[in-house]
Amino acid sequence: MTTPYRPTQKVIQEIREDLFACASCGYCRFGCPVFQTAGFERVTPRGRILALKRAIDGRTDVPAEIVDSIYRCLQCAGCKVNCPMEIDFVKICEAIRGDMAEKNILPEGQEMLRKTVSEKGNPFGEPAAERGVWAGKVERLTPGVPLLYFAGCASSYASNRIARSVVKVLETAGIPFNVMGREENCCAAPLLRVGDEAKAKVLIDKNIAVFERLQTTEIVASCAGCFKTLKTAYPEKFHAMHVTQFFLKLLKEGAFTFKKDFPKKIIYFDGCDIGRHAGVYEEPREFLRAIPGVTLLEYDYNREKAICCGGPLLSLDIKLAAKIAADRVREAAAKGAEMIATPCPTCMVNLKSGAEEAGIQISIQDIPMILPGIIEKKTPAAP
Repeated sequence: MTTPYRPTQKVIQEIREDLFACASCGYCRFGCPVFQTAGFERVTPRGRILALKRAIDGRTDVPAEIVDSIYRCLQCAGCKVNCPMEIDFVKICEAIRGDMAEKNILPEGQEMLRKTVSEKGNPFGEPAAERGVWAGKVERLTPGVPLLYFAGCASSYASNRIARSVVKVLETAGIPFNVMGREENCCAAPLLRVGDEAKAKVLIDKNIAVFERLQTTEIVASCAGCFKTLKTAYPEKFHAMHVTQFFLKLLKEGAFTFKKDFPKKIIYFDGCDIGRHAGVYEEPREFLRAIPGVTLLEYDYNREKAICCGGPLLSLDIKLAAKIAADRVREAAAKGAEMIATPCPTCMVNLKSGAEEAGIQISIQDIPMILPGIIEKKTPAAP
């Protein structure tokens, strides 16, 4: 069980205004998939805020079950969309987690995650030497090539078909690019979620050193979490794009085309990191619509109102994560979707667990995985 926690005065000052702006209306529950699945008031933003206010007013500890609940916050920002006061609970959550990380009183799963990522450079505990195995023997560390494909941990170790698919598209388009391979470290998103900014900075600085050595100016990421982190925690001089944004750009420029139809009813899943946190909604949809044969479907709640799949809970509560994802899969199936297309390997992995939980057979693919068999280099028109 998580240890009770008493906020420092610094944290209290940082979050007090937002805490006491809460009107306790409960609208936040409509955007909170943890509450929708678990059903307990203590896992709502309102429940957490009420407990925090009581602790601050009474100068007492925050109860252990509320601290545990704070780590079950997905940081998806769905609550803010529904809050009349526009309270940013993610900001509150980050302040408390940062304080707890400094005090070394993290929940067991989060402490293990922090240790693994900071020591191994990835959340899977895999050797750095094996990070670039998916890319084969081709060296792609050429100084002066402006474009870098940042594969990320999940695509490097667990779902490397995504990374290979991205490379296939870039090669088909004839675009020079670099891949860091074993020199790539975690983007630091898991450490930032845990609240350890100091350890996150160590990994960020290691990656920046390679970016600078390669003279990188553009970075393409296939993981929504990496994309958000590269966009918000790294210097702006490294222009970060999600792979769907870059693929759409290449398609419009005529760098590749589609050689055959892909007749599928696809529903696009708005990942929270690419969507609410980074504001990218239309490019993935425009790209999917451009694929011949695709019929694009929508969830009832989409774009800024999309409901998280529960993926951030994979390091803490796998069963709850799968139950949350199962609801997203059920709706996709009810809409008649044959495939759920995701912008994030974590979303893809958790939605697959959700499909198993729901007992539903449906294809769940990260967008780059769709492409290798249906694209080709565009032949220039004859003069």
